[in-house]
Amino acid sequence: MGRPKPLLPWRGGTFLQHVCAAARSGGADPILVVAADPPALAAAAGPLGPVEWVACPDAGAGQAVSLRTGLRAALRARPAAAAVLVGLADQVGLESRAVEAIMAAVAHGGADAWVAAYSDAPEVPGHPVALGPAVWPQVLELAGDQGARALLARLGHRLASVPLPAGWRPQDCDTPGDYAALLAADAAVTPGGAAPG
Repeated sequence: MGRPKPLLPWRGGTFLQHVCAAARSGGADPILVVAADPPALAAAAGPLGPVEWVACPDAGAGQAVSLRTGLRAALRARPAAAAVLVGLADQVGLESRAVEAIMAAVAHGGADAWVAAYSDAPEVPGHPVALGPAVWPQVLELAGDQGARALLARLGHRLASVPLPAGWRPQDCDTPGDYAALLAADAAVTPGGAAPG
């Protein structure tokens, strides 16, 4: 991307501000931010509200490193948690209502992990994702650029899909083209290019 994705401007804030705000409004607590260089990111990200910064100097080695680091920090903060919610800063437009729905499903129980199932493609696990205690040891064994997708696929009936409207799906922003399309879509919705709130 040429610059840190969490710091990209969007709708009057940064990607990271928006995902933290959605998680907080949805009831997540505490909110942990995993970063290679927390002081540098914190200085540039804008106000985030109460968050706990988690240093992961090897974040560039792949998704698994950040995921393991974040999970360990979450378990230190809340060792008796019913689940750990995972969100990504480049999943733009995360809805607080989606966070609420996943957390309500966790409270209902009956699964080892919970994923968002957006109505336009319910068979594709979406974010946010909640990981329960039964899968934490497996997450801590992940390596390389491997996220939790393959692990979740192996859970079978122990993976709960939480139905959500397609309009709540966050957009994946991985390339400059993705970012340009995101900004163009906002400009099309709001004449004059003023981003919707």
